[in-house]
Amino acid sequence: MAKTQQTFEKRLERIREITALLEGGDLPLEQGVKLFQEGVRLSRECGTELEQARVIVETAGQQSESQSMAAPGEEA
Repeated sequence: MAKTQQTFEKRLERIREITALLEGGDLPLEQGVKLFQEGVRLSRECGTELEQARVIVETAGQQSESQSMAAPGEEA
């Protein structure tokens, strides 16, 4: 695959494609290994992106909480 930046959804779809191919069992060993490696790489990238999203959401939630707890006219 090209080294272009893929969206999370595109990577996830490719993981599904790879899974289906590997589960089919009709691949030569070398091709299966390459697909497996690609799947592992994509899985790590998706995991990293999910972790980044979690941090962003958590931070936004904490900021929202601290702003709502501040007294009127005060900034958190």
